[in-house]
Amino acid sequence: MIDDVLAAGLAADLEQECRQVEAPINSSNGFTQVGKLTLNHWEQMPPLLQQICCFFQSGYVLDRLEAITGIHGLIADPHLEGGGLHRTERGGFLKLHTDFNFHRRLRLHRRVNVLYYLNSDYQPCWGGELHLCRRPRREAIGAMTSISPRMNRLVIFSTNDTTFHGHPEPHAFPAGWPRTSLAFYYYTVGRPWWERRRINTSTTRYLPSRDQPIDTRTASWRSRLGYQLRRWTPFG
Repeated sequence: MIDDVLAAGLAADLEQECRQVEAPINSSNGFTQVGKLTLNHWEQMPPLLQQICCFFQSGYVLDRLEAITGIHGLIADPHLEGGGLHRTERGGFLKLHTDFNFHRRLRLHRRVNVLYYLNSDYQPCWGGELHLCRRPRREAIGAMTSISPRMNRLVIFSTNDTTFHGHPEPHAFPAGWPRTSLAFYYYTVGRPWWERRRINTSTTRYLPSRDQPIDTRTASWRSRLGYQLRRWTPFG
């Protein structure tokens, strides 16, 4: 976790752009993700957002990520698959999950997540903290490591089949002031065998925490089937 990553004026201008631009992709499914809109199409991004995305793809950032994580040969994703601008409206949430572990277009293994938060005047009572854990079914939400999504904060963490994370409880950000962040993912040609729990997959695996079940009643039968397949098997 690194605070005050960008100059304050630059971060403020970036936040303003990210809150004004349309985020046209509805990433919600109604039961594991709610209220989430995204933008990862370069041609729809305003100029400053484009520049910041280019910066996070640069060799300068890759060199520093390798030094921090100890993972060498990191490769940025020019397509921003699953990444880019993320906004979650009041009452939204993202249940605990592990990410897709394989980029099928690039044929690369996902290794590192970088999240950059753009929430000026953040108040703890708003919630929306990032929660991190290894065994969701054995841990209560309140006992997990949590990180507040405060303005100009950067979070870096490894991503594999056991690194569960999310903001699983409905947040109380003000109406019209969504929880806002940028997400960037980094890859390598291979990955250590001991990190593997699932086959190479482009889907996300969600799990409930010990004290917070996932309600699938509003989901389609296809979504419920996929959820159960990924929850209980290494497939899907």
